[in-house]
Amino acid sequence: MLKLAHAFAILPRHAHAFGGWLLFLLALVIGYDVVGRKFFDTGSTLLQEVQWHLHGAALMLGFGATYLRDAHVRVDLLREGFRPRTKLWLEAAGIVVFLIPYIGFLFYFSIDFAHRAWISGEGSVGGGGLSHRWVIKSFLGIGFALLVLAAISVLLRCIHGLRSPSVAPPSPFLDEQ
Repeated sequence: MLKLAHAFAILPRHAHAFGGWLLFLLALVIGYDVVGRKFFDTGSTLLQEVQWHLHGAALMLGFGATYLRDAHVRVDLLREGFRPRTKLWLEAAGIVVFLIPYIGFLFYFSIDFAHRAWISGEGSVGGGGLSHRWVIKSFLGIGFALLVLAAISVLLRCIHGLRSPSVAPPSPFLDEQ
């Protein structure tokens, strides 16, 4: 079961690494834009939109890996005091009852969102901006799909931990093992 969990985690982890490279590229574009605006008076709507698109793509590519590392925002008023097995049960129930259905819902509508942009040929509202807005809108669906893969990986790790006879089962998250 852990091998299957690892297989589900591969794509979100690689997408996260690619998102890191997009952030590096974003820093270069911002630097170019700042220097161009300051010294050469070459500001452009295109560069600003590239910045937003790179930032949005990197963010969406990081969702799955963030969940795999338990680095997401979590409001734990009671959970921290629970036994490890109870935490695993809560995590598994939360994934099955809340996370996967909700993200599945968002994924479904994000596909329609990107598809409508593709069909209509949606582009920038600014005259000199980027065309093909469907590309960045597609990253919504990609990010949600990566999050579902990560959730399945964590769910499989929870099941493995619950099946383990040890008193303190291992954490289902990657960085804690």
